[in-house]
Amino acid sequence: CLGQAGPAELAAALADPSVEERRARVSGMLADGRTGMAAAVRDGVVLCSGQYNPVGSVAEVVGVGTLPAARRQGLALGVTAALVAQALAAGATTVFLSAGDEDVARIYARAGFRRVGTALIAEPPAA
Repeated sequence: CLGQAGPAELAAALADPSVEERRARVSGMLADGRTGMAAAVRDGVVLCSGQYNPVGSVAEVVGVGTLPAARRQGLALGVTAALVAQALAAGATTVFLSAGDEDVARIYARAGFRRVGTALIAEPPAA
């Protein structure tokens, strides 16, 4: 769904000191090949980004997200396609992802993914 959050809100969020720890962690993962990243950038602002995490010949696409004000422009589809291409070029023979809902699943279907199963999350009963 479209929203109002855009570049100004992104800049404010990035100014939060707690972001630096995550930025350092992701930078380290990129440097040592534990993840790959793609982004859609306009006028120096990241509007959509995501990552893939390789393990042997398998890679998982994770964290694809678009600023609410930039949605419905095909950015997530483009970023997902770029991540898949990177993963395959790096030697992955299987690339998978998990869709959080049916709207997201439709985007991934347009990128060529097909549903092969349903994942469930088990949690212990509340005490």
